[in-house]
Amino acid sequence: MPRSKYRIASIYRRLFCNQTLSKNNGEQMPSWPSTNEMPMSELMEREIIILRNSYDHLNDLLNHSLLEVQGPFGRQHVIFHSHVHRKLFFILLVDFLSKTDKRGPVGNISFLEGLKDITEKPLFSTDRSESPLCESVLGFIQWLRQTVEIEIWLPSIGENIALKVQRLTYLKMCGDISKHNYLRSIGVVSNLQEALLVAGISVTQSQALLVLRDFQDRFDEDILIYLASHICEMLNKICWGIYKYILPEFNRSYQPKPVGFLGNAYQVPPSISSEYAIDCYWSLMNDIRRGPIFEEFETSSGFKEYY
Repeated sequence: MPRSKYRIASIYRRLFCNQTLSKNNGEQMPSWPSTNEMPMSELMEREIIILRNSYDHLNDLLNHSLLEVQGPFGRQHVIFHSHVHRKLFFILLVDFLSKTDKRGPVGNISFLEGLKDITEKPLFSTDRSESPLCESVLGFIQWLRQTVEIEIWLPSIGENIALKVQRLTYLKMCGDISKHNYLRSIGVVSNLQEALLVAGISVTQSQALLVLRDFQDRFDEDILIYLASHICEMLNKICWGIYKYILPEFNRSYQPKPVGFLGNAYQVPPSISSEYAIDCYWSLMNDIRRGPIFEEFETSSGFKEYY
């Protein structure tokens, strides 16, 4: 039985039952120092918290509850179990690409920004074990930042246009549309208006709401299906990058269960002292002991040519 069988229920609870409050209710927001100003103990705790939460989120994205990887190595592709599972994947992807709550223990950063910081100052590096993580994170960031031109027919306004938009922007737009009703996606509408204006078309908010359905049809039923295999490959490389980076620390820390005890133990570095950081350390070591859910895979070059 796949160990991710029951993961999808916890994903839904986290997304739709435990929404983070958007208002601060008058609370004082902490001012987070740059990593250059942090003492070593805080840097190490921050790194462990980012690694653990990034790895956990990647496992939410890449598991047998949502998808399967099929085909021979070098020509593999991803198959989602249903349209609903594909939509959930891209909703979770938006969460992975978005910034964390500024009131949290790592400040207001995205998972990718946090992982990039770690690769620049890796505290658990052994024989440059961070290299695969660095390569995979930078590669995904560069891919997301590229602006591409996509031809799209918009029957609502009778226009066929070449839409120039950054990949990160349209992925967030698609995820937000899937997660929210159109009336809760006015920010997406504004982004769409800006993209249309670049293409030489000015539309009102009312017209843009109509165009939003055309945009969703083109992306949800075509472009995202095409891109999904390549995106999953890049995410899986990050997952394996975390695994390879922290594996030497796991080997140092792991203590097999003594006779008469029920579980294993880990030697937590002395610099990690807060309760949450210690819990993240143990959880991460347990994840490393199990290894990534999917083996390393490589998709066909045909899934990497467009959009």
